[in-house]
Amino acid sequence: MNFQDWSVELERVASTGVWVAPLSALVAAFVFGQVIAWTYERTYRGLSYSRGFSHTLVLVCISASILVLAMQHSLIAGLGLFGILSMIRFRTDLKTARDLVFVMGAACLGVTCGVGAVLEATLGSAAFSGVALYLHTGPFGSRSRFDGVLRFDLPVGGDKDPILSQLLERYCRRLDLLSTTTIVDGTMREHVYQVKFFRDADRTDLVEALTSELNAQGARLMLQDGATEY
Repeated sequence: MNFQDWSVELERVASTGVWVAPLSALVAAFVFGQVIAWTYERTYRGLSYSRGFSHTLVLVCISASILVLAMQHSLIAGLGLFGILSMIRFRTDLKTARDLVFVMGAACLGVTCGVGAVLEATLGSAAFSGVALYLHTGPFGSRSRFDGVLRFDLPVGGDKDPILSQLLERYCRRLDLLSTTTIVDGTMREHVYQVKFFRDADRTDLVEALTSELNAQGARLMLQDGATEY
C-alpha cells in the first residue's frame, strides 16, 4: 500500500468515525486501570509495596481491552494475541492473594471496557474500589488483641512481683506473659509481655512507673501497627 492509499484509508476512517469506539475503549481502560491502581496503592499496607506493580495493573487493564478489540476485529488475530499474552509471566511473584484479586479486577475491567460496556465498567470499578476501601477502613477481619510488646529488665531479688502485678493491672486491660529470662550473670531478669492498654496515655505512664517504682532498666514498648499486614 503506497502513500496515496494510506491517505485514502485514513480519510475514510476519519470520516466514518470507526475509530471512536476503540479509542474510547482504550481511554476507558486507561482511566479505570488507574482507579484500580490508585485504590491498591491507597489501601496497601505491608513491607513489599512495588510502584511497578501499580503500573502493571494499568497495563493489564489496557492489555485486556486490546485483546477484546482484537477478537472483535478478527477471531484468529485475537486468539493469536491471547496465545502470546498467555506466554508472558510476571517478573515478580504475587506475595498475597489480595494482589491476585486486584490483578483479576483490573483484567475484568479491561475486558468490560473492551466490549464497550463503559457503564458496567463504571459501576464495576466503583463497586470494587468501594468494597476495598470499606474493608480497609472498617474493623472487618481485624484480630488485633494487643497494642504491642513491653520489654523491661528487673533486678533479681526482693519481693517485686506484687508491685509489678499491681502496675500491670492498673494500666493494662489485657496482658500475656511471653517470656522471662535471666540475664547479666543472673543479676537481672528480662520480662516480655503482650499488653493492651485502657487508654493511649497509659503507655507512657506504665513505662515511667516501671522505672520509678521498680527501678526497671531498659523499659521499652514496641507498638503494633494494626493496619499493617504481616
